[in-house]
Amino acid sequence: MKKSIIVSRFNEDINWLKDLKDFKKIIIYNKGNSLSNHDNFQIINLDNVGRESHTWIYHIVKNYNNLDDIIIFLQGRIDDLGCMAFLDPNDYILNINKFGYAASRYGLLGPLHWGWNVGIEKNVKYLNAWRSKDISRSKIGFRAFSKILFPDIPFFAATSYGGCFAVKKDLILQYDLNFYKNLLKILSANKNPIEGHYMERLWCYMFTKNKIFFKAIQDVLYTKIENLFNDN
Repeated sequence: MKKSIIVSRFNEDINWLKDLKDFKKIIIYNKGNSLSNHDNFQIINLDNVGRESHTWIYHIVKNYNNLDDIIIFLQGRIDDLGCMAFLDPNDYILNINKFGYAASRYGLLGPLHWGWNVGIEKNVKYLNAWRSKDISRSKIGFRAFSKILFPDIPFFAATSYGGCFAVKKDLILQYDLNFYKNLLKILSANKNPIEGHYMERLWCYMFTKNKIFFKAIQDVLYTKIENLFNDN
């Protein structure tokens, strides 16, 4: 079984990758300042567009006919994502489910999540970027965008956050190359496209078609209980 780690990096410190001895193939797509070559991983420089969603689609398009059996997609920094990422990438391999997908925590898209801008305009983390229009605006909104990609997507759909996940090759190949090329074109149009935020919420459904719906419900309940105890 061939496995690889694909990292989307801006200016994060990636020294943590040097300790991953179990992975023979690590590719860093660098969208920030220059990096020196390292024996443990390959560095590919890209323009800083499309957020990590662009990076994932770019890798798929360029390697569509030569994908590894399991691919782990990770941000340049994962220790600040809380429950949204495993700190040990090996955990993605251990937790990949029978449907061929793994994330550290699942959630649900529902009535409160299909807003035009997925709540970005209210998120403190993105507020300045939104007001300055560094985040591009959508012409159709999240729900309509999702329905164009996946006409059968239900109103309640499993999701995962943070853009970190593992997926098996056969789930990627359920879509043809043109599907990914069209997505890449959309995500390449802006440094911080709202569609990049949309895709972060759609990876899980895209690859599993809601087959982990009940696991997502369990995780939502677990997160609510966890937050309740943390608040106290």
